[in-house]
Amino acid sequence: MTRLLLEAQQAAEQGGYTVSSFLTLAAGRTAGREETASLRAMLAPAAPSAKPRLVIVDHLHDAPRELTEAVASLARYRLPEHSREAPLVRIIGIRTGLQDPSMRRLSHEFTGDNRIELGRLSDATSTELAAGLLGATPDPRLAAAISGAGGNPLLTVELIHGLREEGLVEISRDRARLLDERVPRRVRDLAQHWLGSLSDKTRQLVQVAAAVGGSFMVVEVASMLRETTASMLPALNEALDSGLLICPGEQTLFQHELIRRAIADALPAAVRQALRQDIAALSSQRCLQVPIPPEFLVTGGPVAASPPARLPASTDTPSPPPVSAPPPLPSDGPGVVHRLLPALLMARSTRTEPLPLGLTEALRSGLTAVLEAHYALVEPTTAHPPLTERTDRITRNTVSLFSNGTERTAARARAVLAGHQGRPDEADVVAATVVVSNLEWAQGNLAEGLKWAQRAVESLGPATPPMWSPYVKMALATKLSDTGRFEEAEELIDTARAEAEALGHPHTATPLIARARVLLQSSRLQEAQACAQSGLEIAARTGGGWVVPVGQAVLILVALRRGDLASASDYVWRCRAAVGADSTVFPSIHFDWGECLVATVQLGPQRTAEVLTTTYAHLLTSPQLFVEEAAAAAWLVRLALAADDIPLASTVVTAAERFATANAGHPTLAVGALHARGLLERNSEALRQAAREHVSPCAGALAEEDLGMLLSAQEETGALGASALRSAEGRFAQIGSQGDIARIRAFIEERQAPLTNAPRQAEAATTGWEALSETERSIALLVSDGLTNRQVARRVSLSPHTVNYHLRAIFRKLDISSRVEVARHITHGA
Repeated sequence: MTRLLLEAQQAAEQGGYTVSSFLTLAAGRTAGREETASLRAMLAPAAPSAKPRLVIVDHLHDAPRELTEAVASLARYRLPEHSREAPLVRIIGIRTGLQDPSMRRLSHEFTGDNRIELGRLSDATSTELAAGLLGATPDPRLAAAISGAGGNPLLTVELIHGLREEGLVEISRDRARLLDERVPRRVRDLAQHWLGSLSDKTRQLVQVAAAVGGSFMVVEVASMLRETTASMLPALNEALDSGLLICPGEQTLFQHELIRRAIADALPAAVRQALRQDIAALSSQRCLQVPIPPEFLVTGGPVAASPPARLPASTDTPSPPPVSAPPPLPSDGPGVVHRLLPALLMARSTRTEPLPLGLTEALRSGLTAVLEAHYALVEPTTAHPPLTERTDRITRNTVSLFSNGTERTAARARAVLAGHQGRPDEADVVAATVVVSNLEWAQGNLAEGLKWAQRAVESLGPATPPMWSPYVKMALATKLSDTGRFEEAEELIDTARAEAEALGHPHTATPLIARARVLLQSSRLQEAQACAQSGLEIAARTGGGWVVPVGQAVLILVALRRGDLASASDYVWRCRAAVGADSTVFPSIHFDWGECLVATVQLGPQRTAEVLTTTYAHLLTSPQLFVEEAAAAAWLVRLALAADDIPLASTVVTAAERFATANAGHPTLAVGALHARGLLERNSEALRQAAREHVSPCAGALAEEDLGMLLSAQEETGALGASALRSAEGRFAQIGSQGDIARIRAFIEERQAPLTNAPRQAEAATTGWEALSETERSIALLVSDGLTNRQVARRVSLSPHTVNYHLRAIFRKLDISSRVEVARHITHGA
């Protein structure tokens, strides 16, 4: 980019322009106060110029705040009307996909200007660039080394200059031959500069990953850093955003193999060796073996057709396995419609930021093309001017639905419906109806959501393009499934699937993933997994990036139910990577819910409670979550109680009951609220009723497990509790939920010894110290010393979950309600 701008500067000077160049180069030289003051002076009204002016700013994303503020004024600058002042031309270089909100806002200031997006150079173009710099054709070994730059022009130039400066390349008879494969100093400096822009945790992640090898699994590096995948997500996302890492398949890769080698070489040899021994030890323990077929572990975003090549003959690490990447997404307008419209119709939320300018323009032109083709087919006698006006109106209305912010999108959708004068099956009316339905549903207004969803299906007609129909039906089907009407939902999805298959790619993946969601809610885990995997495999071939994270969210929950934490953790990371890789993805509560559940298992109750009130605070009162996940409220209450956070548990119960009351016609919410209330108040009858009435088999089994845990803590013999737990175990076995079965069996085994060996004289006592079992006395003494549940669990060889139930039994028998009172009770010898 810098080279292009320099050429533009030279050409402009030759053409008589006054040129002010403010170049912030990647090597570290940034524009300072003098350049900023000069730019502001150029824009001052009192300083008109008779000559045309050209302002060039490269690497704006790396510029100091003073310069970005001046550039913002440059973006808004307009010549006064009837001014004799010469025109001002702006050329701005800025990285795409920026995560910094202020920089994204600044880039939107230039939306009215011409936009040119530069991608990676092909291997052939990179070799040609190197040949121009060397004055000779690179030999195969040198060409392979150049490919390690991953098509990055700056990195390619620095590599060539570095090789020449250090005498690592020989030129003879118009051929350039690589003499030594070590990474030049220039490249190492550039790598350290890029590392320096990262946070400490992300820098550590990248360095460890570089030492591990050209490709790695996130769970491997997280384990080496003594972190969980969930806690590593901010650093992982930062590494992706920086462009250092990519995630095109099963393995996470370095974007530029040359940079990976430079980072690894900067580490002391002993450190590199120790890190490799660590990864070998972890792998030999088989704790990192994640049996995930590569064909459905995809990001779905637009990535290079092949992974970056590496420098040849490196003894540093073995070559990474080949990774198949999904094909590039279509760049034509109709192709964008096939990606964006389904994402809008199936979404339960709105975008957090506007569509990128390029996507908006492609969507607008694509919609026009799709509509004109459809109306020419079904209404060939329509006169041309009315048809043009009609397609313009429908296109404008439909594009307006891709807004950011719930209130704004809802207002635009209702405005489309209120202002419509024609047929009810017009494309924009159908789309607006679905959007209203989805947003009502996400707010917890189930009756309204269903009403609008059914109206959308009924509105389908000849004026609706065929592509709309399957997604409108699937939008209704998923809502029917949320309320426990699984058979109706499956029938509707089957109809939608037949229509989608008639449309062809890329529509065939979505019905499979929608059906996987229904199967998961009805607790058919094996079928749900197979459907999700098939849908992701198709999405990988067709570029359906928007639906990939939805399918991976299903696989997160399936893996957790089966007790496969390693796979669940890896799916969490890949889900987040897919969300960031494709600008057509809409946010979903399922992404956060799956991540939260994985964090729960990895972090334990105390830290999870902290995370719940910060990172996942929106889940605690989410109507969408309580509607779509039958046992979500109860699960959150269980987590809060395990952390001894009664206020947190009460917040969840209150929210669940409020939504249930507002939707009295939908008993699934009422049962979920009853389950949560039963846990909070230790009400066995409420839990027993929830176990009977939950429509979801998995939620019913969870309620019966909670009942068994409660009864086990309330009685010495544990007969009733054991019976309920065995019943829950049987229900989980029918579902295939091995993770839940393992949890119940561990609890039963932990309780059997202390229950059977408890002194007989204690059986007669029901309250006071004498009523406590030996295990409960040990726990009480440890708690009185100030130990947490997790610390106590390690001392008595029980799980923190079991310690929590013992502690509540202690509270009941001693007629107290806090850990402080336990200590006071023991101190006073009561």
